[in-house]
Amino acid sequence: MSRQAPFKGPGFPPLPGVLQHFARRQRGVALILVLWFVVLLGVLALGLSKVSRNSALIARQLSGATQARHLAEGGVQLLLGNLLMASDDERLLGDGEEFALSFKQGKVALLLWNESGKVDINRASEALLARLFEAHELPPEQSEALAAAIADWRDEDDLARLHGAEDEDYWAAGLAYGAADSAFTSVSELRKVLGMDESFYQQIEADVTIYSKSEGVNPKVAPLSVLLAVSDVELSALEHYIEERRRTHRAGLPLPPVPLVEQSFIVNDEAAVFTLSALATTTQGSIGGHSVVFELIENAGKTRATKLYSQPHAISTAHQKGQGRTGQGQTGKRHMRVEEK
Repeated sequence: MSRQAPFKGPGFPPLPGVLQHFARRQRGVALILVLWFVVLLGVLALGLSKVSRNSALIARQLSGATQARHLAEGGVQLLLGNLLMASDDERLLGDGEEFALSFKQGKVALLLWNESGKVDINRASEALLARLFEAHELPPEQSEALAAAIADWRDEDDLARLHGAEDEDYWAAGLAYGAADSAFTSVSELRKVLGMDESFYQQIEADVTIYSKSEGVNPKVAPLSVLLAVSDVELSALEHYIEERRRTHRAGLPLPPVPLVEQSFIVNDEAAVFTLSALATTTQGSIGGHSVVFELIENAGKTRATKLYSQPHAISTAHQKGQGRTGQGQTGKRHMRVEEK
């Protein structure tokens, strides 16, 4: 019986040829898939590596910032200890002088202010406020208008002073709020007063307070710009007075006589409220700060501190040359400003 040849339909290649063609196509597709898979793995590995580096960087930054903040808090506690345990003659003056402390972990710069040397924006007269603004080289007309606007902001009535500002003036200026008609609750609230711009606020921020509760200032701890506001003495004489009061205080000697100051702007009682700002820099370069406002209370021969405000902060430091009369000579002051959150 003879064998029959396999059936070959018209237009069909031999079966072995079909298998070879299909196998070649499969190998090509597999190669492309492998290449794409390799590329995908490379992208994923690169992404994971970047995420890991960023996470490690963030962790180091957070750790460094925490160390710097604790270092600043340590500096605050050291100065607070001096204020609590030292006698009145040995206690730090608190006129804005900067102190530098060195530790194994880094350095801390501290500024201490006795609030009685500043102008209280809730109690000061319009005349004192205007003189402070003029000391920062604001023109007299603008100084008087800004002082009147501050007085209108804090009083309880809705009657505008001459050149002052009440609700209608704020609305006419396109603002969505009016005068508060109540006391300032923070110095930063000055930013909202009509006529106060940010650049001028930065100039006067360190010279005003809400804590002294006094209509005048204590010249024994007043900063230079405040002394310029309450006195007509020459700038160089006021600079010399500040240098001398710090030198004599450090030496345990009586403070020098206060320069000629307008008597209506003077208070002799020192407030027991202090502001202490600290800026710490670790050996690794991390920066952190702390600010605290506290009141010293004496009872039964013991002194204790009551915190009025305390918070870690990002603190910016800059050597500010000052404006106007404070821009001459060696009056550049180191201003450590708390950035409010």
